[in-house]
Amino acid sequence: MKNIKDTFPMMLSVLTVYFTTAGHHIYGAILYGTPWRTHIATSGLFWLGLSIALIVAYKAWNRRLILWLFTATTGFFFVGAIGLYEGFYNHMVKNIVYFAGVPEATLLLYYPPPKYELPNDWLFEVTGVLTFLVCTWCARQLINFVKRETVSQ
Repeated sequence: MKNIKDTFPMMLSVLTVYFTTAGHHIYGAILYGTPWRTHIATSGLFWLGLSIALIVAYKAWNRRLILWLFTATTGFFFVGAIGLYEGFYNHMVKNIVYFAGVPEATLLLYYPPPKYELPNDWLFEVTGVLTFLVCTWCARQLINFVKRETVSQ
């Protein structure tokens, strides 16, 4: 098995994304009385387990296909779905346009309730934006990991 220790920064970033977004969604579910928000904490466990299994399998068998499956899985869920959609669109953009003074009717068109809440709780919004920030770190770790691994193969 190749050295599993060199996966630590990569997996730490994935775990950070998972726990940040899970905490954010559980808090939002309690705050807004919307228990369906906890879906990301439960479905995220599947993606977290899959990412961990794939990186361990890659380190055990050193197969490029497994590396690309890990990259696709981690990139799709932790960077794309969580980072770009949840963190960037749902929170970063929403807060920018809200605080820039975009009319509420326009905001509600792009962020309709009950799926979205206009900014009214600083902790919910800060943790939402934080999901984007930790996902940028995860994306950087993923790029660096893939570069290191493809050069060493």
